[in-house]
Formats: sequence, C-alpha cells, structure tokens
Amino acid sequence: MDPEAGRDREGTVETPGRRLTVEGFGVDDESAGYQDRRTSWLWSAGVGTAADGSAVAWNLVEGINDPPQNSERAIWIDGVSHEPPPVTFDGLDAVAFADGSRLDFESGAERSRDDNFLLIRSTYRHRFGTFKGALDGLDLAAGRGVMESHTALW
Repeated sequence: MDPEAGRDREGTVETPGRRLTVEGFGVDDESAGYQDRRTSWLWSAGVGTAADGSAVAWNLVEGINDPPQNSERAIWIDGVSHEPPPVTFDGLDAVAFADGSRLDFESGAERSRDDNFLLIRSTYRHRFGTFKGALDGLDLAAGRGVMESHTALW
C-alpha cells in the first residue's frame, strides 16, 4: 500500500506547448508489473470527501494483487489506511463491497488502446470521472478518480 495516498500531491502535466503545475489531494499508484502471461484486472483509485467531512482515498482491484488479505486494496480515511475485504467490479460502472455498499462511477473522459501483435495482445480502458455511493460502508459526499480494465497476453 502507498503510505502517501489520500494526501496532498504536487506534480507537472506537460502537453505540446503547455506546462501546468497541479496540486491537491491524490493517490500515486506504482506497480512493478510482474503479471502472469495471461492477465486481466479491474482497478479503481480516487480521492474525495465522506459525508461526515473526512478526507478519503482508495485503491481497489479485482484480478491482480488481490488475495483475501495482504492485497493492494486500501481505503484511507483522514490519512489512515485499512484493507477492505475483496471487492467485485461491475465492469467500469461500479465497485461492490462485501458489506453490500456500492461505489458508482460516472465517466467523464476515456483513454483506450487495443493492440494485437499475435504473441502479445492488450485491451486497455482507463476512464476518469466522478463517484457517488458508499466506500466500504462509508457514505461518500464527493469523489473523483479512475476506473480501469486491462486484459493482456504478454
């Protein structure tokens, strides 16, 4: 788990002819990337505010790095993390929790790519947007983040 998730971040976004400094509450996701030859996962990360005013952040996954315990799943509430039980994704539309709560997603933008090099294939969808609902039983007032699906043959 990233001990800095759900905390203030600072970075730079560069596009041709433009450089933008961004600051705010965020999650930094890093992975070594040692997946099986055939792999498929669904992932979500985001930040927001709970209905009680707490600052929240999350990193949720299904299909990779997701054993019942000691997974990469984490929820941060005011900077303190805990690992929720395994989650179930409803495609890129929502994440369902073991307690029956659900985090619904509304996409605002998508990055996608499909590659087929016969021995190596990849189908990738990464959507940015907003969340509503509950995060492992904690009602969310506002949330922003990503939903991702990736199926690959390496």
